[in-house]
Amino acid sequence: MKRRDRLIVDQTYKFNGKRNRKHFLKHLILENNYTSMTEVGVRDGRTTFFLLDHIPQLTIYAVDNNISLFYNESIKQKYGSRLIPIEGDSSQVADKTPMVDLVFIDADHSYHGASKDIDAYKLKVKVNGLFSGHDIDYPGVNRAVKEKVKHFDIGPNFVWLKFNSLAF
Repeated sequence: MKRRDRLIVDQTYKFNGKRNRKHFLKHLILENNYTSMTEVGVRDGRTTFFLLDHIPQLTIYAVDNNISLFYNESIKQKYGSRLIPIEGDSSQVADKTPMVDLVFIDADHSYHGASKDIDAYKLKVKVNGLFSGHDIDYPGVNRAVKEKVKHFDIGPNFVWLKFNSLAF
């Protein structure tokens, strides 16, 4: 069933590549020479695996309530220490993640859930890093980002982003 409550939001960050979050994230990671990332809300790992397959120097801390949806022995063998799964409620396991170059939040899309994730992960980004997330067109995510993240941009596929995240 298609959601009817999604918002119209305009893209403010110029990007001429494929209008998919995984291609946009790949561009941002390569452009900024990032080597570490936390992905909050992995689900089946499509974005995670795409980034790991295309950026050999990248390590991803993959946070999800149920890592069995994307992580098994063959995935462990394929990616080794470049993929670190962390299972649990995203806002409650943030202390298990180190400081990284990029945080990408795509977990609970409610206002309360998005707010908790923003609070839990905003200080997990290195200086000159990138704090970002997906689905700014969802009302709960939109409200949480507007209240908690000052001066952000919107890229393709409803990705919100803020460089140098220490300036909240």
